[in-house]
Amino acid sequence: MELLDRFLNYVKIPTASNSKSKTTPSTNSQFLLANLLYDELKNLGIDDIYYDEEKCYIYAVLKGKEKYDKVGFISHMDTSEDAFSSKINPIIHYNYDGSIIKLNNEVIIDPENYPGLKDKIGKTIITADGTSLLGADDKAGIAEIMNMLEYFSQNECDHGDIYVCFTPDEEIGNSVENFSYERFPVDYAYTVDGYAAGEISYNNFNAATAYIEIEGISTHTGIAKDKMINALTVASELDSMLPNERPENTEKDEGFYHHYHTNGNHSRATMDYLIRDFSLKGFEDRKETLKKIVDELSEKYGVKITLKIVDSYYNMYEVIKDNFYIVENVLAATKNVGIEPKQVLTRGGTDGTRLSSNGIPCPNLGIGGDGFHSVYEHVCYEDMQLESDILIEVVKESAKQHRIKK
Repeated sequence: MELLDRFLNYVKIPTASNSKSKTTPSTNSQFLLANLLYDELKNLGIDDIYYDEEKCYIYAVLKGKEKYDKVGFISHMDTSEDAFSSKINPIIHYNYDGSIIKLNNEVIIDPENYPGLKDKIGKTIITADGTSLLGADDKAGIAEIMNMLEYFSQNECDHGDIYVCFTPDEEIGNSVENFSYERFPVDYAYTVDGYAAGEISYNNFNAATAYIEIEGISTHTGIAKDKMINALTVASELDSMLPNERPENTEKDEGFYHHYHTNGNHSRATMDYLIRDFSLKGFEDRKETLKKIVDELSEKYGVKITLKIVDSYYNMYEVIKDNFYIVENVLAATKNVGIEPKQVLTRGGTDGTRLSSNGIPCPNLGIGGDGFHSVYEHVCYEDMQLESDILIEVVKESAKQHRIKK
């Protein structure tokens, strides 16, 4: 099947996950895509396919030679609930001329906002119609993986076992919750869920969430002097004492505190923060800074302030640096298809962050798109082809690299 046809078949199935759902998967529509992928894998003659029909995970293995590394590839079937629509209408813009792309609802995709488009003149750009996101995140990644599998199912060449997994609910942070490591016994893996074709990311934030609860002292406002301690006032002071390192003021490898939720009244207030830092030391320092501020305000006002910090994920670089040949595979593979690799930082987390912590080194690769989670989402078909070719070369390089290591 042609890569474009495959991709269009996928995006026409709306598979937005639902952050308010208590089920896994969070939406039944994800089963529709899973069923399609299961049938395609069977038609490709893949050796071993397992469909978790309860939790909506698909695992498959294309057998290779035992002497080579077992390599895995992962993409997610759900799409963001942002800009959701029950109907996705993809539009193909052939021979893109470099100008503003005009869609319905007066939506425009401006190259000034998405500079990567300036390099796509003469190529094919795929968008939705302006009423929804496209769903290239991560159906482009799925299509590229399937295209890679089709290549190896039809061509004889040296490689080890190739494992793939398609997961649900990645967009709401639940895709690894029911992941079966037993069905994915790889030496290393790659998530195919990034941005530009030819990029690789293996350096991401350490992440935690801080939950703060402030118990004020309430009195009637008429007799409040020297008695009332307003929890909202304490909350405001706490926020002002943090360094001015917030998402809107930081970039590249700069960490931050993100105050994303406050609730309450003068008697009681809660505050939630995201804590992010690339450096493990910086990560711990940020947590310590918050603890010191809480202690200082608790002593100053004589009120109870509780702080709970929950770590979410860690920088995969701490694992990848000791297995750097899996990055070198990608750098060589990217050059093999004629483009320069891009090593980028991820100001966030991927499935690979948790998989790396759990024993599967797992960098993230690009898919050839931009504008994700919005009506401005777009993907370049030629870049999808390039990324699929890179995946093929990664498998070949893994066998070659294995021989070098041995």
